[in-house]
Amino acid sequence: MSLIKCPECGREISDLAASCPHCGCPVNQQATPSTPQQPAKDAPAKKRATATIAIISIVIVVLAGAAAFFLFFRGGSDDDERVAYDNIMHYENAHQLDSLGEALNDYFDTYSADAYHYSQLKELHDCFFTERADWQAAEGALSLEAVRHFLDIHPDGFYLKEAKQKLDSLSYKDAKAVNTREAYDRYLSQFPMGKYVTEVKKLLTELDSEELNVEEKFSVKEALTAHFDALGDNDKDGISATLAADISSYIGKANPELEDIYAYMSNMHSSGRFIVFNVKNLNVTKVDAAGRNLYNAQFSLEEETYKHGRHSALDTEGGEPAGEHTEEPAEVKHFSGTAVLNAEMKITSLVLRKGKE
Repeated sequence: MSLIKCPECGREISDLAASCPHCGCPVNQQATPSTPQQPAKDAPAKKRATATIAIISIVIVVLAGAAAFFLFFRGGSDDDERVAYDNIMHYENAHQLDSLGEALNDYFDTYSADAYHYSQLKELHDCFFTERADWQAAEGALSLEAVRHFLDIHPDGFYLKEAKQKLDSLSYKDAKAVNTREAYDRYLSQFPMGKYVTEVKKLLTELDSEELNVEEKFSVKEALTAHFDALGDNDKDGISATLAADISSYIGKANPELEDIYAYMSNMHSSGRFIVFNVKNLNVTKVDAAGRNLYNAQFSLEEETYKHGRHSALDTEGGEPAGEHTEEPAEVKHFSGTAVLNAEMKITSLVLRKGKE
């Protein structure tokens, strides 16, 4: 035990006393024999340590909040970024180009430059949208030249399939507009697996049926010659053999009966003339009329009149062969003619107009 001074009255008292016995002032209520009182100078240090801990805690909370904001509000989580990347790759591989464009735009609206796939997808983004702009321009031009130019620039691009399809359809359209065997053959050589191959082959078949071959032209010439030979010879049987059952017009008369044509022929020979017709400059075209071929013939016709018959007096032994004339015609007339013949090479219409020599 030791003596201390009372902080109130200044008298000496025991250091074990709870209060001054002289004035009653409390002296050392917290002190114990085994725990000496801490010096007053330690209190400011404790306060500074507490403040430092509080500041560090606040900084940690702020940084954690900033990180959470960046990850979930600005950049998304790593898992979300990976899902966005996988979706973009799927759309590209599946050739879903509209979805690909939307997914690329969404990615760059969500993620910043430090995202894991940012650099890779930035290159894809720039390449895709540049090509898409070129394709929209080529597609809008609606010309083979524009599509071919696009393919020259982007031979293996995103829109390769669409460009080839457009090239196919435009080539078919051009071939059909020309409507020739050469044009259709060119289409088939360029697009052997094209969308319009079946249609082109059908058009070729139709074209073959419309194209006149040598045998058909010869048959038309033979039929017209036979008709005018019969007309010159005043041969009713020969005339009827060259005419169709239904005749729409015959040398100025619409829908004539066979007797009308016989009367025309008889009148032609009423003066006793001997007439020879020569068919020249024949031009024939073939048309499809409700599934049946018709032949349009344009020709020149010479009408030669002789004083004697088909065989002249000189047609004797050693003279000219029978059927040929050895005299000059007394008169020659020229006509331009138009005739229509059916598939059986029978005349269904005949028009003659006087022409110049």
